[in-house]
Formats: sequence, C-alpha cells, structure tokens
Amino acid sequence: MDKTRQERYNMIYGNTARKIEDLAAEPVRRQPRKTRKTRPRREHQVKESTRQNQKRAMSIDLAFIKVLVAGLCVIAVASFFYLSERTKVLNQKAALTDAKTQLNTLQVENEDLNLEIEQSIRFDTVETAAKKYGMVKPDSKHTLRYESQDAEYIRQYGKIPKAD
Repeated sequence: MDKTRQERYNMIYGNTARKIEDLAAEPVRRQPRKTRKTRPRREHQVKESTRQNQKRAMSIDLAFIKVLVAGLCVIAVASFFYLSERTKVLNQKAALTDAKTQLNTLQVENEDLNLEIEQSIRFDTVETAAKKYGMVKPDSKHTLRYESQDAEYIRQYGKIPKAD
C-alpha cells in the first residue's frame, strides 16, 4: 500500500501517450453492485398540530383578500394609465400624419403657383418697357454690396425714397 501517487492513479506526466498493453496487463477488478434493502413502509402519521397548520394555510382569510384586492387595484390603475398614454400616442401619430399630408398638398400647390407665375411673365414686354423708360443694366461700379450679419432679417434705419 505504499504505492506512489503516480502508480496508484496510473498517471504519466508529459506529452507521451500511454500504451494500450500496459492497461490490458492489469486485471480489471469489478465490485459487486450494492443492492438496496427495502424497508417496510410505516404508515405516515400526521400530528394534530400539523393538520391544523395545513388547514390554516389552505384557508382564505381576510388579510389575504385585502392583499389580493389591493394588488388587483394597482394592476387596474396601471393598466388604465398605460391605455390612456397609448391612446394619446396614437392620437398624436394621427395628427402628425394629417399635418404631413397637409404639408405635402401645400408644397404641391406652392410649386404649381410658382410655375404659373413664371409662365405668366412676358420678357418681351419687360424689355420694351425698359427701353421706353431708358433703363440700362447696372455696371459693377453702380452696384453696392450689403453684407448682413443677421441672416434672419434686416433693420431699416431710414426711409426708402420713392421712385418717380
């Protein structure tokens, strides 16, 4: 019984594989299976205090009903709140789709009106009117550049003279 651990567990350290013959040389020892002894069953005896506890646990008392009703009320309030918020979201989605369709129709109308305006301008009448009144295209020396820092609007500090 003073075998080394390596001999006892048949361990070989390293990267070599075990030979099959070494394992086959050792006899295989089988131990007989242990059989369970069957014991005669005793009648299960339940104490009276245990039965009373079981009856109390199975009965529905007033505290259980109160907790149950409170839980149902919380669930009802939460579901009502969820449904109201859900209807608000659906109403907002419907209003958004209506606004988008209205925007699309207004954009189409605006494009149609711009096209109509462009088509209604007669350039030959504009040229004849310009010649009649002696209008000439301005040169670069007649053009004044205005650079605004505010791109949104322009402030007017004086009156604009009327053209006669």
